[in-house]
Amino acid sequence: MLSDTMDISIIIVTHNSLSPVEKCLESIEQHPPAGEYEVVIVDNASTDGTPEMIEMRFPSVRLHANRENIGYSRGVNQGIGSSSGRLFLVLNPDIVLREGSIDRLVRFLERTPDAGIAASKLIYPDGRLQPSCRRFYNLTVLLLRRTLLGKIFPNARPLREHLMMDYDHEAARKVDWVIGACMLVRREAIEKVGSMDERFFLYFEDIDWCYRMQHHGWAVYYVPESVMVHRYERSSAKSVFKKPFIIHILSMLRYVEKWNRIFYFFRRHRNALKPFIFVLGDIITINASFVAAYYLRVLLQPLFKFGLYPIDWYLNFILFYNMIYLFTFLFSRLYNVRRETLWSEELFMIMKATALGAAFLMASTYLTKVRIFSRAVVLGQAFIIIIIGICLRQLMRFFHRQLVKANFDLKRVLVVGERKEVEEMYERLISDPGLGIEVVGSIDGSPESLGGLEDIPDIVEKFKAQEVFVLPSHLNSSAMLPLLAHSGGRMIQVRMVTPLARFVGSGVRVDKLAGYYMFTMERGVVQFLWGIIKRVMDIAIAVLVLPFSALSSLFYYLLGGLAGRARFYRERRPGMRGRMITIPRVRSSSGREVGDLFKVALFVQVLTGRMSLIGPPPGPVEGQSEQESGGGIVYRPGVTGIWRISPGSTYTESCEEELALLQNRSFARDLLILARSLKFAFKGSYPIWFDTRGDDR
Repeated sequence: MLSDTMDISIIIVTHNSLSPVEKCLESIEQHPPAGEYEVVIVDNASTDGTPEMIEMRFPSVRLHANRENIGYSRGVNQGIGSSSGRLFLVLNPDIVLREGSIDRLVRFLERTPDAGIAASKLIYPDGRLQPSCRRFYNLTVLLLRRTLLGKIFPNARPLREHLMMDYDHEAARKVDWVIGACMLVRREAIEKVGSMDERFFLYFEDIDWCYRMQHHGWAVYYVPESVMVHRYERSSAKSVFKKPFIIHILSMLRYVEKWNRIFYFFRRHRNALKPFIFVLGDIITINASFVAAYYLRVLLQPLFKFGLYPIDWYLNFILFYNMIYLFTFLFSRLYNVRRETLWSEELFMIMKATALGAAFLMASTYLTKVRIFSRAVVLGQAFIIIIIGICLRQLMRFFHRQLVKANFDLKRVLVVGERKEVEEMYERLISDPGLGIEVVGSIDGSPESLGGLEDIPDIVEKFKAQEVFVLPSHLNSSAMLPLLAHSGGRMIQVRMVTPLARFVGSGVRVDKLAGYYMFTMERGVVQFLWGIIKRVMDIAIAVLVLPFSALSSLFYYLLGGLAGRARFYRERRPGMRGRMITIPRVRSSSGREVGDLFKVALFVQVLTGRMSLIGPPPGPVEGQSEQESGGGIVYRPGVTGIWRISPGSTYTESCEEELALLQNRSFARDLLILARSLKFAFKGSYPIWFDTRGDDR
């Protein structure tokens, strides 16, 4: 029964299935297949003695005893991944084989080359037929199966058609899907289609697998000449308060959300529909904030000289209020934020847009001789808008993260590129489940490819893809033109993956010159003035901080340095265009770096123009090779920057991150980076690469 390569690997997933799986294994011993076979059992944390019984009674069975219940689909995939069969027979533990049932199924699969899945005819222990092959669900069937309507109309035509009551179950035929209690699956089909979708903890994983098989050109067959007994019990049909019913409903929703055309329409138009949700939330925020600000002003009336108009008076201007704030939010790009946007960055955008709207409203109060509404209410409303606005948006993001965590609303992506590129992209995407991305397949020229470049529009529709990632090897392919034409009309987002993307700023336009199309990164008056504005900001903040830093540095030196409880030293590092700068370092007796406030020399160098508050990292310490340092920098090095918030693993990577940010640098963005990096500056923490050879100096 043991061999390096098996004809058949029998996969059984158990969870508290002591008695049923014992009978199942006994039937396999009594009616084994003709070829080489192995039995692999994946136990999902049974507490009824199932693993112990298997080890004692069936020592030849390979047992994987999981410490937690990982779900049925993951269990099946675990069994397949550890098996060597050219065919996989997936069985429920409550299946009992009859003589020759496996062999008949195998013979059918071998003489039917388009069969990806073949399933036996299942009967109840009393010999009655069990409807185990079915047509795909539709809305009517779901209502009949999951509501009281099914009990009121048990013989309804849609239900009978779903259960294939019009079929005599005597001749083999293609079907939409078969229940997962017994499925014989080709290895080649799994290599092409993929294993079970693990988003389905239990239920609907068999329907999804059959659906995907047919999308990839493999057929699903019902084979009545092979008969097995199934002690089938619909646990999901029990009370709605039982866990199986809840799991079944969640799996059904995942399946519908994954394949239903209506859901696909909304997913495809996500970017167009999302702003409407934010607008609705902002309208609620604006008006709730006004009401709160008005009654707060009423409470504070004793502090004010003038009285307050009744709230009915303000109803004349409520539309004006809403339009002003919505327009400022729109032009501040608050409706273009993505799920990757940091909450601090979104808060800054809300503050900026709200301040602009409030300023406009305040200015409008001076346009009439009569005071038309309270400026205190305007200011109070603006403050409350910021609080409610960021809280509401973060609540919406939290809710969406929970949906993604529960495997809902995943972005379905098709990847186009060479095989090696595709594999690397796939590994990166699946390594971070928080991205909420599901790769439906690839166009890469390999046998597993879903088709050729000319097939992309059809593949996108067939597999309900929302986005297409085009990798560098295919960026110059003229065969991508049909995709671009198709994507515009069908709202399919196309992402061009190129290393240069990180360095492309917002001021980019497409030009045609001498017959060539090219991206042009504009450098105009804004970039010219930004250098002056940034220098003024550096000087202003350095002047404010310098006295506190000088006193703090002196105090720490007297308290720690003279007593030998702190170590003060300096490092020579390359700055702008290779000019050397001095970086002060201060460490406590425990070896921990102290905060930047105790390093007055940093702010002195900001004043003299050798450093900036925000900028790329200073170069590595003297003596490090040019390869390690990544070459010189052409900007003033920063006391802090994005390199301290989310540092790369090397100096070169950190410089690249900074260079990418420089293409979109602004006063607001620098203030945001400064605010985010304050805790790192106060703690004095640096990236690991920053201390290379620094401790020896």
